[in-house]
Amino acid sequence: MAFRLSDYALIGNARAAALVSKSGAVDWCCLPEFDSPSLFAALLDQERGGHFSISPVGKFSSEQRYIPDTNVVETLFETADGRARLTDAFTAQTEENKKLSLFPDHELLRIVEPTSGSLKFKLEYAPRTYYGKNTPCLYDRKKLGIHFAWKENIYTLLSTLDPEQIKIDRSTNSIATATFTLYPGERVVFSLTYNSQSPAVLPELKKTGVKRMQQTIRFWQNWSSLCTYKGRYHEEVKRSVLTLKLLTHAPSGAIIAAPTTSLPEKPGGERNWDYRYCWLRDASFTTRVLVRLGYTEEAHAYMNWILHATRLTRPALQVVYTVFGHASLKEKTLDWLSGYQNSKPVRVGNGADGQFQLDVYGEVLDAVYAYAPLVKRFDDDTRKFLLGLGNIICRSWNHPDNGIWEIRGAPAHHTHSKVMAWVGLDRLVKLSRKYNWEDAPVQKFSREAGRIRDTVEQHGYNQEIESYTYEFNGSSVDASLLTLPLVGYCEPTSPRMHSTTQTICRELLTNNLLYRYRNVPDGLRGEEGTFGICNFWLAEVLAKAGELDKAIKLFDTMLEHASPAGLLSEELDPHNGRLLGNYPQGFTHIGLINAALSINEVYQQKAQRYEYK
Repeated sequence: MAFRLSDYALIGNARAAALVSKSGAVDWCCLPEFDSPSLFAALLDQERGGHFSISPVGKFSSEQRYIPDTNVVETLFETADGRARLTDAFTAQTEENKKLSLFPDHELLRIVEPTSGSLKFKLEYAPRTYYGKNTPCLYDRKKLGIHFAWKENIYTLLSTLDPEQIKIDRSTNSIATATFTLYPGERVVFSLTYNSQSPAVLPELKKTGVKRMQQTIRFWQNWSSLCTYKGRYHEEVKRSVLTLKLLTHAPSGAIIAAPTTSLPEKPGGERNWDYRYCWLRDASFTTRVLVRLGYTEEAHAYMNWILHATRLTRPALQVVYTVFGHASLKEKTLDWLSGYQNSKPVRVGNGADGQFQLDVYGEVLDAVYAYAPLVKRFDDDTRKFLLGLGNIICRSWNHPDNGIWEIRGAPAHHTHSKVMAWVGLDRLVKLSRKYNWEDAPVQKFSREAGRIRDTVEQHGYNQEIESYTYEFNGSSVDASLLTLPLVGYCEPTSPRMHSTTQTICRELLTNNLLYRYRNVPDGLRGEEGTFGICNFWLAEVLAKAGELDKAIKLFDTMLEHASPAGLLSEELDPHNGRLLGNYPQGFTHIGLINAALSINEVYQQKAQRYEYK
């Protein structure tokens, strides 16, 4: 059983996902959707959560990696008797291949084979429904696999082992086990399938199991080859965009924040949230990444989801939605789970759905502006909707809000929120001129944007500490201020922004890792780690300000703390570098991509100037 988040790699099929440990255990998996109740949740409770493990018997060492340019994971085992490889993936096929045969809704495919010597393996299959609360009764259907049903869902474990080798524990009927020895040239294929209706579709394994794994590898390699970026940190950018694809819900186009819930921001603390949903605050940075890397299909799908989901709550915007655009995410606690490293509570749902965050209006409009180069015109309904968002900003920008960090205390006048309100109006003015929207109140939007800027400069900047501040008329800073030059509000080299960046480094940086804020009442007990995307914001700002060496040092520090598979979580412990919070975190990988592109751009400009001289 692995204990560190860095011991896990993510697999998925753009609808569901699973975390596989380097010891060969699937310790987290929700089916059929990202936010469905878990089937395996040992990550949150080793005893009750359930798992699906394949590992050598006895003492072994292991390491984990992705097959290059794919989301297929290889776990390499070594024992005194030999070495072996476990390959894990959710099968993925092209639309053409799907038309050739019936296929289950989901298939988690696992193939184990020795690479030298002979190894004895043990299988343990212990599914638990509804986050470990229910223990299903397993049925041995011999060649038709180990079967159980929960509600309308049908789960089947198949393998190329002799059916007699897999035994169900008759005392509980809730766990299936097998031991088997493999020699060079042999392999065993396991397939866990999910079907939403009966009769279930069961894939063939002996003839086509390996073929489906090969098809999955080619699928990911073909998809990753679409990435147009070839500059500095190319491999890290590609891994991050592959991770974002795993967090994409293909049927809707939505992108979730993370595939997990309740992984703590501080072990033993209460800062444990469900991130299996879609936050509008990620919209502009995400859209920018998809467009800049050449993933136009994903950009179209993501924008269509944004416009669909936000229309469901129009004229107002909500902070967070489900992948299907549902607005209600009632938060509740699962008392029966002990939590990751005994960190309670374990939560599902998210209470942020009821907050007012002014910045989301700017995020959506900035995302539309970043997306605009891909479209010749927007339809009339979309135009009216976007202009309506501008009118809401004009009415609401001077109201207090919960801010980007979703503070669970009293609303306040957050400087970042006001700046994003300015961004929203600024983008609307530019969109109106680009598309000749004759009914757009451009003068009104421009005038109100000017008022917002004047207010920010008067109340959001503290002359005594020479810095923009976390909230109006305050004396503390937070990392969201680093986005001011990234969204075009100011230049990174402007006197006020330069001194703000210095203040943030002085106040929030520890061991080259950045906290999002310190000493800010947020309505919660305990502390948290340094915040992943904030480190990349800082690196990007420093690069744009001409401090390339500092930017690279911060960027490389983050890479040093990534998992062996190249994944990053929401936060990090600045003292030991351990990954904290939900994992992997899409927002962090979005920050990595944007920072890498900015560093590369400055690096290339510097190289050209040197060459010219």
